Amino acid sequence: QKIPAIQIATKIIGMINTQAIADDIRQKLATENLACSTLIAIRATPSGLIYLELTDCAIAAWLQYSIANPPKIEKYCLQKNKTLLPFILQYTHARCYSVLQLAAREGIIPPVLTSISFLDSQQQLLCRHAAEQALIKQLLVTSDNLYAPSAHLKPHWQKIAVALCQSWQTFYAYCQIWGEVKRNNLDLARVRLGLTLLTQRLLAVLLNDKLGIYAPTEL
Repeated sequence: QKIPAIQIATKIIGMINTQAIADDIRQKLATENLACSTLIAIRATPSGLIYLELTDCAIAAWLQYSIANPPKIEKYCLQKNKTLLPFILQYTHARCYSVLQLAAREGIIPPVLTSISFLDSQQQLLCRHAAEQALIKQLLVTSDNLYAPSAHLKPHWQKIAVALCQSWQTFYAYCQIWGEVKRNNLDLARVRLGLTLLTQRLLAVLLNDKLGIYAPTEL
């Protein structure tokens, strides 16, 4: 009918119940009261593509839920000599663990971290660096593969684990925790430690349950 794609997309957007999606997110995360009500942003491009995007509030709620509800490891593997898989897997797990232990000894975080604020006073994510954003994305992808896998695709656990390790290594190289950040922006330092904790936890599940190798706490 020669209707521009953007007009069709705009009409479709009007039919999407973003409130129902937001309510579903709140229910799954057991988070009834968020600081802001907008969890889903929706937009259309001139070509007619429609994007549904999680807002900073939704991402922060998921990160906080993941901190408070650590994944369970079904079977601990104690085989320390199994070295057929890339060294980066065990190294990154041990490195994350040591960073967290150091932060706990210095009093930046408690020994058992159960809560952390990922938003600033403007309800925006504190972690805005590209490496932080990339790590959050990889954490989401890893969690999806672990707990909401596709019915048609079998996850390649080694590739998923390596991708998570590489994301954290890049993050740790570019996103400082100690020094000036610790002195001048303790909230940001804690947020970065929270991302490190989530990485360590997911790696522990991948190593033990999916790859059947020991997840060391030191090397």
